[in-house]
Amino acid sequence: MKKYVLLFVLIILSACNSDDKSKVENKNIDEIDLQGRWLWVSSTGGFQGVTPDALKQKSELEFSDNYVSTYTDGQLIKKLKFHIAIKKSIFGGNKKMIVIDKEDLTQVYYADRSFIITGNKLTLSEECSDCFISKYEKVN
Repeated sequence: MKKYVLLFVLIILSACNSDDKSKVENKNIDEIDLQGRWLWVSSTGGFQGVTPDALKQKSELEFSDNYVSTYTDGQLIKKLKFHIAIKKSIFGGNKKMIVIDKEDLTQVYYADRSFIITGNKLTLSEECSDCFISKYEKVN
């Protein structure tokens, strides 16, 4: 009888541990994949699409720790604190989003951005009507 009780307890404990571990690992994978520098490739939305060539500038995002820094032609433009959350998307369903801590902002409005990482490509979609979807490639 003791063998069956011990076997039952081991099965229950191993089942609980595997579920919790996978949830934590998935969150960490997203945060790790986002870390580093991303070179802006293009944006679509609004009235037209734009590219770095059209604007004659090089723009990059850098994610490190809990901050996202924006660079234009190598100059730091802004550095904001962020976190990743799963929220309801205006595009349907729940999506992973980059949420900027609003306390760090001097402007009133800053849309959350849902994101998808595929290999070395990042797609950021502003969560608002007729806003921009921007594409980036990982630099490092």
